[in-house]
Amino acid sequence: MNRRRTAAGRKRLAPKKRKTPPKKRPTKQRPTAKRQAKKSPAKRAPRKAAARPRAQNRRRLASKKAKPAKAKQSWRERMAAARAGVGAWVTRSRGLLERSGQAAILGLAVVALVWVGDQTVGYARTADAFAIREVVIEGNLRLEAIDVRRAAGLQIGSNIFEVSTESARDRLLQHPWVKEAAVVRKLPNRVRVELVERTPVALVALDQLYLVSEEGVVFKRLGVDDPADLPIVTGIASERFYDDFDYRKAVLLRSMAVLQDYEGAGLSELERVSEIHFEGPTGIELFVGDDGMHVRMGNGQHRNKLRRLRQVLERLAREKARPAYVYLDNVRSPERVTVRLH
Repeated sequence: MNRRRTAAGRKRLAPKKRKTPPKKRPTKQRPTAKRQAKKSPAKRAPRKAAARPRAQNRRRLASKKAKPAKAKQSWRERMAAARAGVGAWVTRSRGLLERSGQAAILGLAVVALVWVGDQTVGYARTADAFAIREVVIEGNLRLEAIDVRRAAGLQIGSNIFEVSTESARDRLLQHPWVKEAAVVRKLPNRVRVELVERTPVALVALDQLYLVSEEGVVFKRLGVDDPADLPIVTGIASERFYDDFDYRKAVLLRSMAVLQDYEGAGLSELERVSEIHFEGPTGIELFVGDDGMHVRMGNGQHRNKLRRLRQVLERLAREKARPAYVYLDNVRSPERVTVRLH
């Protein structure tokens, strides 16, 4: 009984063994491309070593070679090397000192030159030796010397270095009679002024009479002291002359051309032109001589017409006849000249 109980108790006390489920056999899976790539990754091609440059290979080979051992120097050689180093240092120091000394001397020289220059300029601007004593004027045919000096701003006794030659020239060019000007210093105390004055060749009748130069420039209103025995250009529309630049230029240049052709034909020796009249579309008319002989020029070929006019006047002078009208404006027969006597 006891054995049975004890056996039964042991059975009760002993832990019960768990039954393990039977292991399942792994099912074979079909190989896929992804799984196959995981199991056997593709072998990468080994990288080729970059070709080293020949110069680098040479350096490496040269570094691998055994460097020759330095020979030991004796104490005499070491002393000589030390003396040489000290001598080189002294030489370099001496050169630096010399250069710094030269730079200092150069700086002092520059300062001295600046000081001397200031003193010289100050002396030149205050010394009586550089005071203007004479103004020489050349080319002034109509203007008085005192008028030229006033126009240029030049005063006797002023310092010659205080005078601006460019400013003096600009002031002179503002004068109506001055065409060109030049102002030059003549040290120590002279100034020379060279002028080219305008030459008036005609008068233009607008609201008043104005002087016209040989270049066809209206430069001055006629004054009391100005020449008045000049040909007068008439028949001009004043408002259009002031407002229309092309019209003004054409009228003036045409008038100057007629006067030049008149002189070129030799007529100025026989008769003086007193008036040039613009008669609208019929062209230019001239009034010649003291009695005002009327010459109708028409348009174009003025030079040839004026040559024929001279021939007619010379022929009539031999016959002691004086024409009152001369017509040179025949369009159908340009070479025909019609004359009406007094």
